[in-house]
Amino acid sequence: MELNILAIIVGGFLYMAFGAFYYSPILFGNTWGQLNNIGEEGMRPINFVWSGVVAFASSFVMALIVGLTGADDVGSGLLIGALVGILLFLGLFKNTVFGMTSKKVFAIAVGDHVIIFCLLGILHAVWR
Repeated sequence: MELNILAIIVGGFLYMAFGAFYYSPILFGNTWGQLNNIGEEGMRPINFVWSGVVAFASSFVMALIVGLTGADDVGSGLLIGALVGILLFLGLFKNTVFGMTSKKVFAIAVGDHVIIFCLLGILHAVWR
């Protein structure tokens, strides 16, 4: 199986751009920050470094999953991304059930993950 390195790189940047928009004051940034008691002063540069590492690693793993499943169109890429999103939903939901996070923080985080993994699934399926 060959991986499209350019698609992995674009996927990493897509992940970071989507996250920057999703957690901006336009959407959920202020709410997320208030719910977690984190202001701008609480965001250290290393947080963004790790976020970038996660973005590119996630794009790479999605490229692997899409390649292994043979997804090659928008619909199959969306399905693969949604399934990965559902797995993340289940793991984060368990944390919510045991009180490790609030329902609002859970909803914001799950929305972010489901959407970006659907987008990455589509990207990697159509750009193989």
